[in-house]
Amino acid sequence: MTFLTRTSLKNRLVVGLITAAVALFGLFSMSALKQELMPSMTAPMAFIMIDAQGLAPEEMSRTVTEPAEQSLMAVPGVKSVTSTTSSGSAQLQVEWEFGSDDDETLRAVKNAVEGLKPILPADAQSQVFSGGTDGIPAMMISAGTSKSDEDFGEKLAQTVVPALQGVSGVQRVELAGREEQRIMIDLRPADVARLKVEPATIAALLQTYGAAVPAGEAPGADGKVAVTVGQGIASIEDLQALPVTNSEGEVVRVSDFADVHLETVPQGSISRVNGKSALTLQIMPAQGANVVDISHGVNAALDRLAPTLHADFVTVFDQAPFIEQSIHDLSVEGGLGLLFAVLVILAFLGSWRSTIIAAVSIPLSLLITLIGLLWSGNTLNILTLGALTIAIGRVVDDSIVVIENISRRRPRNADGTPGPLTAEGVIASVRQVAGAITASTLTTVAVFAPIALVSGMAGQLFRPFAITVTIALLASLVVALTVVPVLAFWFMQKGRTAHATAANTTDSAEHPDDLAEIHTAPDRLQRAIMPTLSATRRHPVITIIVSVVLLVATLGMSGFIRTDFLGSSGAESLQLVQTPPKGADDLLEAAKPVEKALVGVEGVRDVLTDIPVGGAGTATEITYTVMLEDGADAEQTGDRVEKAMERVRNIGEVQLLTQDAFVGGASDGINLQIRGNDPVALREASKLLEKKLKGAGGVQSVRSELAGEQPVVRVKLNELTAAKVGYDPTTVAQAIRAALEGQTVGKLMLNGSDRTIMVRTPGSGKSAEELGALMLPVTPQQTAEARKLAADRLTEQAKEEAQRAQDKASSDLNSQISDAYSARDAMNTQIAELNAQLKALMAAPVDPGPFLPDPDEAAEAMKKAQAARAEQLGALQGAIESAQQGISGINEQISALNAARSDAANAVAEQQKAEAEQKAAMEVNGTAIPLSAIAEVTEELTAPTITRADGDRQVALTVTPKKGQLDRANAAVQNAIDTVELPSGVTFELGGVSAEQDEAFTQLFAAMIAAILLVMLVMVATFRSFRGPFVLLVSIPFAATGALLGLLLTNTALGLPAMIGLLMLIGIVVTNAIVLMDLINRLREAGAPLEEAVEHGTRLRLRPILMTAAATIFALVPMSLGLTGGGVFISKPLAIVVIGGLISSTLLTLVLVPILYTLVERRHLRKTQKRADRRERREEKRAAKAAGMPVAASPAEAAGQGNQQPTTTLAKLIDEA
Repeated sequence: MTFLTRTSLKNRLVVGLITAAVALFGLFSMSALKQELMPSMTAPMAFIMIDAQGLAPEEMSRTVTEPAEQSLMAVPGVKSVTSTTSSGSAQLQVEWEFGSDDDETLRAVKNAVEGLKPILPADAQSQVFSGGTDGIPAMMISAGTSKSDEDFGEKLAQTVVPALQGVSGVQRVELAGREEQRIMIDLRPADVARLKVEPATIAALLQTYGAAVPAGEAPGADGKVAVTVGQGIASIEDLQALPVTNSEGEVVRVSDFADVHLETVPQGSISRVNGKSALTLQIMPAQGANVVDISHGVNAALDRLAPTLHADFVTVFDQAPFIEQSIHDLSVEGGLGLLFAVLVILAFLGSWRSTIIAAVSIPLSLLITLIGLLWSGNTLNILTLGALTIAIGRVVDDSIVVIENISRRRPRNADGTPGPLTAEGVIASVRQVAGAITASTLTTVAVFAPIALVSGMAGQLFRPFAITVTIALLASLVVALTVVPVLAFWFMQKGRTAHATAANTTDSAEHPDDLAEIHTAPDRLQRAIMPTLSATRRHPVITIIVSVVLLVATLGMSGFIRTDFLGSSGAESLQLVQTPPKGADDLLEAAKPVEKALVGVEGVRDVLTDIPVGGAGTATEITYTVMLEDGADAEQTGDRVEKAMERVRNIGEVQLLTQDAFVGGASDGINLQIRGNDPVALREASKLLEKKLKGAGGVQSVRSELAGEQPVVRVKLNELTAAKVGYDPTTVAQAIRAALEGQTVGKLMLNGSDRTIMVRTPGSGKSAEELGALMLPVTPQQTAEARKLAADRLTEQAKEEAQRAQDKASSDLNSQISDAYSARDAMNTQIAELNAQLKALMAAPVDPGPFLPDPDEAAEAMKKAQAARAEQLGALQGAIESAQQGISGINEQISALNAARSDAANAVAEQQKAEAEQKAAMEVNGTAIPLSAIAEVTEELTAPTITRADGDRQVALTVTPKKGQLDRANAAVQNAIDTVELPSGVTFELGGVSAEQDEAFTQLFAAMIAAILLVMLVMVATFRSFRGPFVLLVSIPFAATGALLGLLLTNTALGLPAMIGLLMLIGIVVTNAIVLMDLINRLREAGAPLEEAVEHGTRLRLRPILMTAAATIFALVPMSLGLTGGGVFISKPLAIVVIGGLISSTLLTLVLVPILYTLVERRHLRKTQKRADRRERREEKRAAKAAGMPVAASPAEAAGQGNQQPTTTLAKLIDEA
């Protein structure tokens, strides 16, 4: 690597210009880098939400969730599907393997969800979201007004929302809590029935009368004039006056049978801030947007709009101040670390020039790192900034070794003062350490390579950290081999100018060789420390035993170290979940005493309340998000909140949780998944475990998802009866929904906004009894059946009429016959009477008149009297007969006419009646029936949610551990599982933060093993031997001693940041050891004996080893103390681990490594000597045999037999190995 140094010294001006350019571009990168709190993380998962209003959890699971699970499990690459089903809603989470094509898998998931539409309920709505941290809002703002303004929400929607969406970087603005209005047409059932109105016609009328209809153009004085018909519906009054034609053709107004008015749309939840109703603005950032710039832009817009709206805007959540404060704090800690590191270097080197030259590598390496971050698309966040701070102490190590070696090896004048530097001298000094610092840097870089193999949250979270440290270390190596030698050559000259001394870069001036350094006089630091180090080497067994005992003791005490997956970001808040007591119908009233108590708790800044509003099947849990004041401790404030809740009476059950705005999973708790096929067994197991875990050690709270059972009304149809009258489940569900919620019939632009128009029958109850009495709408089948019955009735009436006519005709015929007989009898009687009269008349004497004497005259008179009498009788009889016949004929004619007229009138009446009945039969409608006539309506309690995993039913029991007591909570969960007698068929699986921690730790342990192998390869390539790497590998476990003791003494939890620190230690622990062993090997190659090389190699490398360790330690001290608090959840545990590990690894390098190196090399020398002796004896034997002389024991063999030194116990163990 000295070619870089030689080239730099030959082109010093170019190096200076490049350095200046790098510095300028680094400063530009600092301002250009996007700032965010946490690096963007994408999870290989998708979230699906499916809404189907009105379905209870069981029905929702059967008709929606289960088909969706089956479809999603068939997507290639999907490894698991979990679901949570509640009333009218199903949430599914799909996971696939890390490393898969996320975009392709997400596209397949969306296609699978799209393919579900034909089998889902008609009104089901679905949405698909990808996993990741990009869904965190940039800001959340509460909006209120000091005036009574009913249109405040509308003003926000029309002015504030568009203004904020115009801010650069804002993707969308969501306004929640705004009260929207709709137009309700409330029917009056009595008037509807009286006026015979069909409400279903209203929708068609709205389309007909909704807008003015164009009718062409007419000529006018000034040209053509548009002609329109009607004026449209523009107000409530227009709706009330809308004409409706009833079934009888009469026209009535809507106001005659319904009440039309504006009504506030019921909200799914009520949002409140500090006990007052409020609207919430949620600002979502666009992909890649700078949330700090968004925050500044949004605040500027709100300051401009607030006076005009008389609005009060309260920031509930804002990433920007926390990001800016964290970056500022970490920058301050980094600056302090830089100052401490420079002071340490100055204290060791005792020269301002050497100190400045070495310290230049710190800002220069960091600026190069910023350029690398900008080029690689990373951001400036807590992880990358923490890595830069960690790197402050480490990037100066290579420069320290180089500048210290240049200073130590520079020629001395006769008076002992430092002589002039030459380019060749600088190159020679760099050459001596170039291999060592390159190897030490590569070993530290190599430990981060396995992080690329770590999946999940840990891998994505710390991959930017690894990239940052890697770039910084490689930059520091390049700076140490190029810029530092040039600066040393320029600024460490004495006597001659740099130009004169550099006239010939191939100057062969003498420089002390490696062996000559042994004879240099020890300095004050060496004289103070070397006696102690020499004493440990004189007693290797005792030293090793003490080291082993210390390691074992430390590992034994590690069980007392707290565990915490990721710690707290400092943006913690508390969350309360209140389950009101049974019978508490008004949730708003139930929330008010809790809000009042929370606002008064010390450390509480704001209280955000979310109150659910709904009917049966809706969760009755009230959620309170408690925002803490700056500097307030979440645990202490939580204790005060619990005490405050104990003083409030009759509020039901309250559960306290801790949540973190930025660290996902850190406060989610342990998710104990109870699985089984029997819901009763699952419920029983959940109750038993919940009872056992409450109050257990390390457990803050326990909650089962079965808690808070909600009432649900079930309608069980008698399918056969319902089918007969034309009802099916969909028809019945629509009828119930229309009765409970109303039916949308159109929209109306009112006061500048679209208003939904709904028709409903008010007063419909929601209980089982009231729903059972609900009158269902008449079905077409009912109408058809009714008309069929009416037609059948008319047919029967026609048959009856025909039969009556036939009977009448028969009766009339009989009557006529009877009359004929009677008439004949009368005529016979009359004939008899006439005969009798004739006989009597004939028998009666004829009176001829007065007596005539003349017989002829008397006879003639008699004759005339007889003739007259006969004529009289005949005429009289004929007249009577003729009169009777005339009267009889007239009577018969009158009777016939009257009968004909009566028959005609009757025929017309009958025809009219038949037509009317036929018409009525065709207009007959079915009769409405109550719901109870075709279904059984019951009310029962059901679980608010149903959870399934890969098709199996499960119940989730969430155990929230106390802060830093994750291990104790895990132990309590395991103890509960082991000791509680649970129902058969129930299985368990741990999830949540516990499972995430186990997975991350397992992957990091694997990464550590891989890192050790990589370090081994680098060291084998450096030393070209397995003995040196073996010594370093044996010493690596001892480096964990300081790290674990540091965590234990500072009561810091062992979490993901601490594990990354331990991973770093694998590279750091061998860094100084490589520099030490490289010099020892050089001294041995120059001819120094083993013990002397170890002794003087340790002495000569004492200063750079202590200097680099002290510089790194003091650079990390501000971070380990958390002086400013910024990013403490990441930086503090990591810094403590590195500091503790550095202390132990430095002692390890100076004490244990020389001892182990001596033992291993001594053993190797003995084996090498024995092989040489055996080879020599074989040669002597062959020579003696060839000469025919007896073979004698060699002096070396005899000496070895008589004066062989005893080996130590460890040497024997090594020999046996």
